[in-house]
Amino acid sequence: MKTLKEHKSQIGNLPGIVSTLVVVGILIAAGFFILQTFLEEDEFSDTSGAVTNETGLTIVNTSTSTVAHATDAGFNTFAVSACYGNVTGLGLGDAIVPNATIAVANYTVGANTGVITAVGAANYTDVKCSYTYLYGESAYTGLNDTIEAVRTIPDILGLIILIAVIGIVLTVIFNIIPGARVSGA
Repeated sequence: MKTLKEHKSQIGNLPGIVSTLVVVGILIAAGFFILQTFLEEDEFSDTSGAVTNETGLTIVNTSTSTVAHATDAGFNTFAVSACYGNVTGLGLGDAIVPNATIAVANYTVGANTGVITAVGAANYTDVKCSYTYLYGESAYTGLNDTIEAVRTIPDILGLIILIAVIGIVLTVIFNIIPGARVSGA
């Protein structure tokens, strides 16, 4: 039969476990508070950019051209202000008209892709386009990706808490309750 002193030594581990759980709980709460602050920001603001007369684009038949800044982090809100190119024809036979203004009806624009697609029988070479766009820097993209990932935490939070509670109960059962251990006698 165990004495009261032996039972007290087994329960002596309890304050350490409780202290650890309290500290972990405080750290988790602080982390969620910080992440909630980021979530309330919705998205970080964009930086605007503008390009005048970017060369190397083509508007021929149904071809596509992608502007150079389309690969910038967080590229969006792409808008073409004007395009010019060399065109053959225009009722002048085979004569090339240099730097002719390309009508908006001759191309379409992907607002978030930076792709310019020729429409119909448009036939412009040596195209130069001026455009504006918005973009974010690398930190912008990283933070927005983190914010989107954190939005899924509430969906799995119940499961995380359940696993933690089961772990605590098993720890109490096997380490603290007297007589729960199998003795090697």
